[in-house]
Amino acid sequence: MNVLVLDLTHGGDVLAEEYLSQGGEVTAVDIYRNSARAVHRLKAMGVRCPIETPAEDYDLAVVPVHAPLRFMGPAKALRTITHHQAVGELANFRFPTVEVTGTKGKTSTCHLLSFLLADQHYRVLSLTSSGLWSYAPEVSVLEERVSIAPATLLRLSKEYDGYDLGVMEVSLGGSGLASVGVITGLQEDYPIAGGMRKAWEGKVQMVRSARGRVVYPVSEAALWRDEVPRDVEAITFGQGGDVDVELRLGELGGPAISVVRSGGERREYELRGGYIHSTYRTALACALAVVMALGRDPIGAARRLSDYRGLAGRCEVTKHEWGVLVRERNPGISAASLEFQLRTLVHEYGCRDIGLVLDPVNRRVCEKLELSRVQQICDQIPQVRGRYLLSDGTGTAKEEGYHIITGMDEVLGYHSTLLWATKEGYL
Repeated sequence: MNVLVLDLTHGGDVLAEEYLSQGGEVTAVDIYRNSARAVHRLKAMGVRCPIETPAEDYDLAVVPVHAPLRFMGPAKALRTITHHQAVGELANFRFPTVEVTGTKGKTSTCHLLSFLLADQHYRVLSLTSSGLWSYAPEVSVLEERVSIAPATLLRLSKEYDGYDLGVMEVSLGGSGLASVGVITGLQEDYPIAGGMRKAWEGKVQMVRSARGRVVYPVSEAALWRDEVPRDVEAITFGQGGDVDVELRLGELGGPAISVVRSGGERREYELRGGYIHSTYRTALACALAVVMALGRDPIGAARRLSDYRGLAGRCEVTKHEWGVLVRERNPGISAASLEFQLRTLVHEYGCRDIGLVLDPVNRRVCEKLELSRVQQICDQIPQVRGRYLLSDGTGTAKEEGYHIITGMDEVLGYHSTLLWATKEGYL
């Protein structure tokens, strides 16, 4: 079989190696031209790696859903599939899996779900943008830097065994391998493929390829229900859904009360302080809905919420003599997510003097932060009294509307609330 694989930045090298191992004649193109090591390795294995896509005919073309069609160039293929679909055909886990996608709350949902399932006596392998984790039942980090591109699932299926369940965060869709496919929500239907498509077109793969059950917000039922296969059951979360979580908030950084509803039952559980509970509202309800989809009692599982400490670096709150520091480290940081966090601080916690510090790009992320859009949002929220851009000290150019700083010590104590947001991680 003559196979064309596009994009070596987001796991195409893993797919190319697999097709080669199955006897295929493989051509792989580094369309973003930033994966020289992968190109060198693949060439040594016998994979052809031209700079541009050749004007040839192929039996199969494997193209990521986010790639603009122009990268296919003059090539033609009898069959074209996404990276997600390729993984669904190539991978085979030795334990059932849950796949989680969405535009918000994916990582928090995966960690909270893994935490709850470990208490249900599952040994859980958990892939997130914050790393690969083991809950068995002790929590440990197996890999600190790992991509959530679909091809990672193929690698993990070969390298890891001995778990009862996998909880896998996947960017832009699902592979069809999972027993439960999860969409945390489409709060921001951002453009992909060079603006030619929207995120919905990627994430809908999670529903269309589902084999067991799917979970999504009841508020978005109109988006997803018609895409669910006839033999697949949908579980919803949110107000009016199968599982709902209401929060009664305390002071910023302090404890809160969660009110969990499901199947006519209602229970209250105290949540620990140390994180912004309202930013976990989606994760709380979604994780419990997945527990239901796995055939477990969400009300019973929710008792463990009292011991949950939040995810380090995700709206983590620490109190200091000068005020409160809110730390957010997340590859999914965007203008929309920052607006949500800032308005949460203002309207739900009464913050009146907020400083926003941005570390725009750290490690390997797909999308750059739209600084001009963040500035527009801050202009609409008068409680944001300072905007700062963290430089690496190598001569960052001036950015209109921001004070350039080289260290956090330059702003500590200037505001009663400081939101420090770093766009980091691996996609």
